[in-house]
Amino acid sequence: MNRIIIIGNGFDKAHNLRTGYIDFIDDYWSNFTNEIRDIIGEQYGMDTMIRPYSDSCVSLEKKTKSDVMQNKSLFYCEKENPYNELLSHIEEYNKVFSQKHVSLNFKNKFFEYISNQCSLTSWLDIENEYYDALKRLLLEESSIKRNEKIIELNKEFESIQDLLEKHLVNVTENVEIEKHQSIQEAFSSVIEFDDIATCKQTEFVDSIFSDMYRFDNLMNFEQDKETDPQYNICSTVDEERMYFVEKKLKNQNFKEEYCMPYTLILNFNYTKTAERLYTNEEMNYKVINIHGELQNQNNQIIFGYGDELDDDYQKIEKLQDNDFLENIKSIKYHKTRNYRDLLEFIKSGIYQVFVMGHSCGNSDRTLLNTLFEHNNCASVKVYYRQYPDGSDDYSNLIRNISRNFNNKPQMRDIVVNWENCSPLVPYKKYN
Repeated sequence: MNRIIIIGNGFDKAHNLRTGYIDFIDDYWSNFTNEIRDIIGEQYGMDTMIRPYSDSCVSLEKKTKSDVMQNKSLFYCEKENPYNELLSHIEEYNKVFSQKHVSLNFKNKFFEYISNQCSLTSWLDIENEYYDALKRLLLEESSIKRNEKIIELNKEFESIQDLLEKHLVNVTENVEIEKHQSIQEAFSSVIEFDDIATCKQTEFVDSIFSDMYRFDNLMNFEQDKETDPQYNICSTVDEERMYFVEKKLKNQNFKEEYCMPYTLILNFNYTKTAERLYTNEEMNYKVINIHGELQNQNNQIIFGYGDELDDDYQKIEKLQDNDFLENIKSIKYHKTRNYRDLLEFIKSGIYQVFVMGHSCGNSDRTLLNTLFEHNNCASVKVYYRQYPDGSDDYSNLIRNISRNFNNKPQMRDIVVNWENCSPLVPYKKYN
């Protein structure tokens, strides 16, 4: 039997890597502030002056007071962060130097929008915001203006993607990362019969017997039938096999021989934390970096949206404007054979899914629906995040997962209940 381990950004964050959206946006504004500071001492009653600076998204310019007065007021989030600190610093500076003000100007309007959205906390949020921007453009009546706006939006989104890649390279290079025993045990675990959906248990048993036949070990089954009168109660071959397996699965050696899966690590991250820490030559596995890799021209990072099941997606396709499809993930998947390799894997036999650090939100809904509702999917097991007070996000993850299923009764059978799931990293391990 096979296993697919889905790796999301929460996996990296569990290893204390600064790869989340908040890390990215805070680091950007911290670095920007450092670039515009001009140390001059205390002669003006401030410890720093401000000098002009510009990058691909933002510029800070010195203007006359009348020009600044025409600008809109600065927007503050309630929560303290480096962006707020920069805005405060600008205001303080302009109060001291009343004749020559400085003004923060956004060249990238999408970046301005997400910088001012205080509620955004994850990359899923950013991809959702991009998709919402696409849907807002559907309301533009002029096809010419609409096309101009989508081209500009895509340029702005690409610029943010470039910033993201630079950020991830910076925060992951030469970083020492410690393993978590809980994750290592999960990677090395057998497939448990109790985790298998009731509708797939016969197929699971058949897969075990297939391995026994392949290794010419069916004699164990025949000998067991001769010595155990319980087999006389079984009326079919399937019942005999089920009884045999249920009995044998109480034996750890049997499970390690016949229930140790061939594993596919389906990595949604651009980093390689899982492969780097938790694989070895003894493990039977392969890796698909489905969203690309950092600084790899043959497998460039994929950043965008992936919900073809959304009602508005059909409206977008009907526009006959290919620029609207530029950052749709299922379109970008065709640049490599990664997606085809995934399809070949899930067609090869019955499999279990582990979810580790992935929110299972709508941004990857098309791909996740393909995985979860495939006829060979026998189990979806969540490794949830545990909080300091002992609570966890299992329920929230299940709600997200449910949106990836069209067949809700199937979902309730295939998704493993909380009692049989575990935290990705027990909270005490962080301390």
